[in-house]
Amino acid sequence: MSPLRTIHTWAPVLLAVLLPLGCRAVRSTPDDLPPSALTVPPEPIDAGHVAQRLVDAVIQIESGGDPAKVGRHGERGLMQIKAGTWRDMTAKLFGSPLPFDRAFEPELNRRVGTAYLAHLQAVLLARRSDWQTDERTLLLAAYNAGPGRVRSGRYSLARMPRSTRDYVARASALHDVYLDDIACAVRARLRAAL
Repeated sequence: MSPLRTIHTWAPVLLAVLLPLGCRAVRSTPDDLPPSALTVPPEPIDAGHVAQRLVDAVIQIESGGDPAKVGRHGERGLMQIKAGTWRDMTAKLFGSPLPFDRAFEPELNRRVGTAYLAHLQAVLLARRSDWQTDERTLLLAAYNAGPGRVRSGRYSLARMPRSTRDYVARASALHDVYLDDIACAVRARLRAAL
């Protein structure tokens, strides 16, 4: 199937998904905007925005935003952090481990979970030449199944358990929706500025 036919096939589906989210369809060459307006958005989307939206996606998948959630293996809080991970990451962040009961504090849980994602990213980047898929996929797989499982799967999502593949698919799709929401907001600010 040609790429053009694929775009035409999926365009109605994408519009049906995006329009209820409040994002207006935008033509690729808008006639109502001067070319200078398209060059510099008022607030560019940077890596920090992308990373924070990935954390938001993980939170939604892990706990549904419930800071009091306890997982079936004892994971706690928004990002469903395990006791050992909590101990290790809080020791790195604060010089000594914090009590695991504090994992229910939303801001602290998010901070520790974000630090753990950064740690996983550093572990993955050290083996970049071994990757069989993209960084986001491997990062989500490592968060879900652990870096050892990703390593034993030879950095390929296809070699991961079905539950991990499903987790990655759901979190990636949610992350894409969050990123599109940012893009819609930037386009709206751009139009308002004109």
